[in-house]
Amino acid sequence: MATITERDEAAERLMHALRGTFDASVMNFGSYNILYAANRCAAAPEEIDDADSSAQQRAASARHLLVGYRRQPVELVLCPVDLREALPRAAAENDAEPVPSVPATVNLTNLAGLATDDEGVEIIFSTGYRVGLRMCSSVVFEEMPQARIEQRWDVEDFYEFIDFFMDTVEAQTGEQS
Repeated sequence: MATITERDEAAERLMHALRGTFDASVMNFGSYNILYAANRCAAAPEEIDDADSSAQQRAASARHLLVGYRRQPVELVLCPVDLREALPRAAAENDAEPVPSVPATVNLTNLAGLATDDEGVEIIFSTGYRVGLRMCSSVVFEEMPQARIEQRWDVEDFYEFIDFFMDTVEAQTGEQS
């Protein structure tokens, strides 16, 4: 379910800039619902720039993530976003191309654990990397206080998706036993 929310011009530019990063990074980008999440488990920022790091390590290290999800086919993608690059693109007259990042896909082959609580969603990869998604219904970045992302409906839909995702994972795990 995609929810259309009316936004002011600053919020629309911000969403366009963030969506641009996701679209530049993920194949078949148009079929995903996306929302912004802070990573509660983020490691030191310098680890993100390591060219030898895996997609999972980059997602685990990133402080800011765009979370893409879809029900058909069932997929969850974590796309690191560098706000130092994305926020300037949200400026009124900045038409710079988005810089792609390396997304991490979460699926049956690499998922070791998944839990939800009032604070968000924790994902543990089979490699041991951990991501703690903290999603807020309203997001304002200090560097761009005039733009507020309202994503309450998206957060609710994402929690419903996580239930669906886990049911799907459990069903597939049962079939393989």
